[in-house]
Amino acid sequence: MKRPGSNKRPAKSKDAESRPKRANRGRQQLRTITRTARRDVDAPVEETPESSESEAEEAAPEEKKFEQGKAYDALLTLLQSEHPEKSDKKKTASRHEEDDVAGVNLEEDNDEEEEEEEEEEEEIEDDNNEHGDPFEVHFGVDDEAVAAKAALLSARWPVAHKAKVGAYAVTTHASPGEKTAACEAPRAQTLGAPVKKRVADAFAARHPAPFSPLEQELAHHIFSYRDVLYASRTYDNTVHRKLYAAHVLNHVFKTRDRVLKNNDVLKNYHSAQQQGKATGPEPEPRDQGFTRPKVLILLPTRNAAYEVVEQLIGMSGAAQQENRRRFKAQFHADGGPPDSKPADFRAMFHGNSNDFFSIGLKFTRKSVKLYASFYGADILVASPIGLAMILEDPKQAKREYDFLSSIEVLVVDRANELEMQNWDHVHTVLRYINKIPKDFHGADFSRIRMWAINDHARLLRQTLVFCDFLTPSVSNVITHSQNIAGKTRFRPETTAQTCVMNSVGLRLKQIFQRFDAPDPQSSVDARFRFFVNSVLPSLSKQTSYDDGLLIYVPSYFDYVRLKAHMKTHTKLDFSAIDEYSSRAKITRARHFFSTGKTKLLLYTERLHHYRRFELAGVKNIVLYGPPENPLFYKELLRFVGKSVFKGDADTDLSFIKTIYCKWDAAALERICGAEKAAVLCNSVNEMFEFR
Repeated sequence: MKRPGSNKRPAKSKDAESRPKRANRGRQQLRTITRTARRDVDAPVEETPESSESEAEEAAPEEKKFEQGKAYDALLTLLQSEHPEKSDKKKTASRHEEDDVAGVNLEEDNDEEEEEEEEEEEEIEDDNNEHGDPFEVHFGVDDEAVAAKAALLSARWPVAHKAKVGAYAVTTHASPGEKTAACEAPRAQTLGAPVKKRVADAFAARHPAPFSPLEQELAHHIFSYRDVLYASRTYDNTVHRKLYAAHVLNHVFKTRDRVLKNNDVLKNYHSAQQQGKATGPEPEPRDQGFTRPKVLILLPTRNAAYEVVEQLIGMSGAAQQENRRRFKAQFHADGGPPDSKPADFRAMFHGNSNDFFSIGLKFTRKSVKLYASFYGADILVASPIGLAMILEDPKQAKREYDFLSSIEVLVVDRANELEMQNWDHVHTVLRYINKIPKDFHGADFSRIRMWAINDHARLLRQTLVFCDFLTPSVSNVITHSQNIAGKTRFRPETTAQTCVMNSVGLRLKQIFQRFDAPDPQSSVDARFRFFVNSVLPSLSKQTSYDDGLLIYVPSYFDYVRLKAHMKTHTKLDFSAIDEYSSRAKITRARHFFSTGKTKLLLYTERLHHYRRFELAGVKNIVLYGPPENPLFYKELLRFVGKSVFKGDADTDLSFIKTIYCKWDAAALERICGAEKAAVLCNSVNEMFEFR
C-alpha cells in the first residue's frame, strides 16, 4: 500500500484527466492586497486588555496601514536580478514540484502505518517527572477551571513579574484571576528535567556551553508554556531558535509518550476484563486533540524552513529520515545576494528565498518522516502565504483548515520579514487556528480533552513570536493572545550609546518635527494633512539645493496617497519608484535623479527592504515617518554621505528631516535612544535638531 507523502506520484485517473482545468489562482493572487476601505480594528481574535505599563512598552496598538492597488510581486521576481537561482542537475524533484507549494499533503493518514508505529514503540522512555512538569500542569488542567478563566479574560492582565536581564526589560503578565505566576523559580543553566532526556542530551551535544543569563530567562518562560514576545535586536542573534526547536520536540515527544502510555493502560484493563480480573470502572484518559498536528512554525522563506527543520532533525536523534533528499532539493540552495549588499540582507535572502511552502513532519522513536500528511504530522512548517492558499482558496470545493484545530504551540519566527511580505496572511492563520473542525477525521472522542471539545483550545495554546525589532503589528499578536499560563515580553532597551544614531560617523543635520495625533487610528490622516500643508510647501525654501531631495515613505498606502496629491495639486518635478515598479522604470528614475534631471524622488520602505539600493545624487532627505528598521535610517544617511564624499553636497547645507508623532515612539527609540525619544514625544517643543 502506498504511504502518504512518498515520492512516487499516483497515475492520473480518467476522471482527473477529464476534469476542467482550475482557474488561475496562485501565489500572485494571494500576494495581492486590494484595499477598498479602511479598517481600524485588528481581526485575529478578541482583544484582552492589559496593564497600562504593557501598552506603553508597545508604544501603541497597531496602526493598521492599508495598501491599495497592485500587490507585491513574488519574492523571487523582486530579487531575480540580484541573485538568480542556480540550476541543480542533481535535484530529484521535477520543476513542476519545485513550483508547487512544497510539502502540501492533505490525505488522511494511514491507520495501518499508525499501528506499525505503536508496535515499534512499545519501549517508551520513562523519564517524565509528572509532578511539577509544566507540560502536565498546563495541559492537564480541568475544563471547569479553564471555563472559569475564560469568563475573566476581558479583565486586565496584571503584571506578575518584572526584571532587567542584560539589555532587556522582561515583563510577565498573569492571566486574570491568577494569584501567582511562579516567575521566581530558579533559572537553569542547561536543559534538564523535566525536558525529555533524549532532547536534553541532543541539545547538550550540539550546544555544550552553559546558558547566558538571557538564555536562562528565555528558556524558563518558553518551557513554562507562557506566550513569549522576543526581539533579538540583530539578525545574527539566534539564541531563541535553538531553544524553541528543543521545546517543540520536547512537546511532541511528551504528547506521543502520554498517548502510548494510556494505550497500554487501556490495553491492560481490557485484558484483565477478559480474564475477569478487572476492578473499578474503565479508565477514561483525555490526552488528545481533534487532529494530530500539535506544533505550527511560520517562517518567511524555504531557506529559513530548511535551517529550522535541519535543527529539529539533529535534536530528535532520528536515525532514519524519510524523504530527506527530496526536502533538500526543494528547500536548499547555495549562493545568495552579492557581497556588496548589507550583511543582514545577505542573511535574509541567502539560499532558497522562495516564500511559498508548507510541509509536515512526523516523528517516531527512531525516525522522522518529511512530507507527512498534514493530518498525520506532529509539526507543520509553513509560510503564511503557503497556508493561506489552503485555508482560503475559494476554488476548493471544501476549504481545509481542520489540521490546525489542535495546535498547542504556535511559533512565528522572523516576524519582521513576514510583515514585509503580507501580514494579512498571518491574520488569516490566526483566524483559523484552533477552530472546531468540520470533520473529525477518525478522532476518538473518548480521548479528546474536554477543553478542546468545549472550544477552549485557544486558551491553552502557547504563542512564541520572535523578531528583530518590535512593531505594533508584531506586538499585537501577543496582546491578543489568551493563553491562561500568562505572557512574557522581552523588550530591548536602546540607550544613547547603543542607538543607531550614535553609530553614524557623519556630522549631518538631523531634524525631527512632531505633529499631533490623538490616537494611532487618526495618525494616518493627521500625518498626511501635516505633510501636505506644512512640510511640502516649505521644502523649496528650506533646501539649499535645487535637486537631490529624497522623500522616504514607510507605508505603501501613504506613498500612493502622497504621489496622487503631488501629481494633481503641485507642480513639483518628481519621480516615484516602489516595489511594483518595473526594472526599467526604476533604472530610469535613478539615473534621472542622480544626474539632476529629476529634482525629487519618492521612495518606499518596502522597495528598500527588497532591493537595498545605493541611491546616488541624494543631498537632502525627508522621512514621511521613521523607518521601523533602524538600519534603514543609517543607510539613508549614508546616501547623503556619498554625495558629500564626492563633493556634490556639504554637511553644513544638507539635512535629514523625520516627521513623527508620539505613536512612533518605539521606532524613534531605536534611532536616537530611549532618553531622546522621550524628549521628542513629550516636550513642549515640536522641532528638534541633532548632529
